[in-house]
Amino acid sequence: MGPRAARWIEAHLRACRDCLARVEGTRRLRALVNSAGVDPLEPDWSGFWPGIQARIAREKPRPVKDAWWLPVWRPFWGHPRLSLGGALAAGLLLSLSLWSSSPEAPAPMPVIVQDVSTPDPEKSVMVYSIPDQAVTVIWLFNADGSTDES
Repeated sequence: MGPRAARWIEAHLRACRDCLARVEGTRRLRALVNSAGVDPLEPDWSGFWPGIQARIAREKPRPVKDAWWLPVWRPFWGHPRLSLGGALAAGLLLSLSLWSSSPEAPAPMPVIVQDVSTPDPEKSVMVYSIPDQAVTVIWLFNADGSTDES
């Protein structure tokens, strides 16, 4: 508490009899507690350490088991570049495994293209057909470069 707050409290206690009575009651209670002061006794530690030593001698220590991940992590321990490289390699492997499992595009349908000659030297005919479906496209090429589709 600063000096300004202490002056404010003193001024308040001079003006307020209720607060002054409470402060006096608290002071009397503190004086009574201090006068009855029973010092706590020091604990008796004479049997503590021999008991601990006897228990250590009696019990066999349990074997320490390493965590399952420790043998995997130990080669990277203290090598931030190796650990970063391992994390990047794991991320790459995961992304490749997820990418390769995507559904494949359907295979293209086989198309048979035939060149059919015509008696007219000004024209040529191309026939495109898909064997599994009943689709045939016939292109007629004229000498001027235009096409007729049937």
